[in-house]
Amino acid sequence: MDAGFPRSVVIYGAGLMGTSFALALKRRPSTGSPVRIYAVDRPDVLQRASLHGAFEGSGESQDVDLIVLAAPVGQILKLLETLEPGRAIILDLGSTKVEICKTAERRRLPFIGGHPMTGSERSGPEAASAELFKGAPFFLCPIASTPGRAAVELEDLIRSIGGTPLQITAEEHDRIVARLSHLPQLVSTLLADYASDHRDLAGPGWKSLTRLAASPFHVWRDILQTSGYLPGELRAFIERLQSLLTALEANDLGEIEAVFRRANRAVSEETRE
Repeated sequence: MDAGFPRSVVIYGAGLMGTSFALALKRRPSTGSPVRIYAVDRPDVLQRASLHGAFEGSGESQDVDLIVLAAPVGQILKLLETLEPGRAIILDLGSTKVEICKTAERRRLPFIGGHPMTGSERSGPEAASAELFKGAPFFLCPIASTPGRAAVELEDLIRSIGGTPLQITAEEHDRIVARLSHLPQLVSTLLADYASDHRDLAGPGWKSLTRLAASPFHVWRDILQTSGYLPGELRAFIERLQSLLTALEANDLGEIEAVFRRANRAVSEETRE
C-alpha cells in the first residue's frame, strides 16, 4: 500500500461534495508531498470554487492516481461511459449505487462505488467545508473490476479525512439509503409543501423537520430515478402512517405510546453513540 496515496487527483464536479473532498484532502495529516488536486466543471463553478484554494487548476487530462466523480448521478453514469481503464482508481460519491456500479463493472473500470453519509441542504462550492466528512459513515461498494489495493487505500484515505469507511454491496447500500436518506427527503419536502400556508406561524419543530426541503430538485432528480428501493420504503411508511391514523381514530393511545417509546429509544441510543 502506498502511504502517500493519493499524490494527484482529478475531481469531476466542484460543487459542495467535490470541493469539500478536495479541502479535506488538503487539510489531512501530512503524508509527504502535498497532494495536487484538479477540478473539472463549468468555468463559472470553477471560478467560485477557486475562492477556497482547494484546486491547483482545471483539467481532465492530468496524469493522476485517483479520479473522483462528485457530480449528480446522471452525470456520473455518462462519465463512466467515457472514462477508460488506466492506473488511476475511480471513486464516485453518488447517492445511489446499483446503476453506477453496474455501469462501471460492464466497462471493467478500476472503480469502487462510494457514498459519504453527509451533506447539506445547501449546494455549490460556497457551502463546502473540510469538516464535512468528520464522523460520517462512508460507504464503499467494490465491484468485480475493483483493483485489489483500492479498498484498503480508500479506507485509509477516508479515515484520514475523518470518515468511517464501511464496505457493503451496491444493493445493500441502496436499500439502506432509501430508508435513511431518500425517504426523509420526501417526507420533509411534502411536509413543507403541505403546511406552507402557515409557515410564518411555525415553531422550531416544523423548521427542524423541514430543513431538508431546501434541497434543490436538480440534485434529487437523478437520485429519485435510480433509487430502486425507494417506492417500497415509501409504501411501507404510508402503511405505518395508516396504522397511526387507525389508532388515533380509535383513541388507542396505548398503540401510539408504543410508537413514541420505540422512537424515544432509537433517538436516545443515537445520542449515546
